Amino acid sequence: MNGETSPAPAKKPRSPKKTDASAGPRTKRRRRPEEVKERILSAALTAFATYGFEGASVRSIAKDAHASLPLVLYHFRSKEDLWRTVMEGVYEEIDTGQKRHPNYDSLSASERLRLLIEDIVRFFANSPSLHRLMTLEGHQITDRLLWMCERHTRKSFRDMTTLIVEAQREGKVRMVDPARLRFAINAMSAVPFAVSAEYQILTNKSPFSAEEIEGTISLINQFVFLDD
Repeated sequence: MNGETSPAPAKKPRSPKKTDASAGPRTKRRRRPEEVKERILSAALTAFATYGFEGASVRSIAKDAHASLPLVLYHFRSKEDLWRTVMEGVYEEIDTGQKRHPNYDSLSASERLRLLIEDIVRFFANSPSLHRLMTLEGHQITDRLLWMCERHTRKSFRDMTTLIVEAQREGKVRMVDPARLRFAINAMSAVPFAVSAEYQILTNKSPFSAEEIEGTISLINQFVFLDD
């Protein structure tokens, strides 16, 4: 030892981390809340229409929506809240029917009723579970039924019966009780799609085909209007 210190060994340069050249840059997976909510609402509509409010399970709805139970309850505070949100979406879709016709207000009452009938039939063809849902809710008085009537159904009932009365005054619609006619139109519009399996077995036709949808609209018009 001569008292001199030997130089520290040089540090080896760090080798760069190996990367897969074929892999692109990592993208962080992001949740899309609106897509998740749509899946939950779709699953909830099916569950409520199949099992009713009491029979539907939020846990099963979460499973069908490919979402966790806490995530469902994050978006919707309770089963009641989820049910009401489903119904709000249903009635919002119904209300958009008239908005598709820019000259709707300038038409005669009978012409508006024809458009409304077509909208109702096509709506039930696109959402066949709705009639089952409303049937399950409509057979007994509950807080949910009262909410539906006061918030949505009473207005649509009043608007449609008023339209029927105006069309009757034009001499275009059969002179029958407007309320009964309103229920008859809704039933004729919805039932082929709500019981589509039975319909197809007995008629060998799909009620969802374009031809059968047009046939349903035509049949209702023949039933309602005097000049068909």
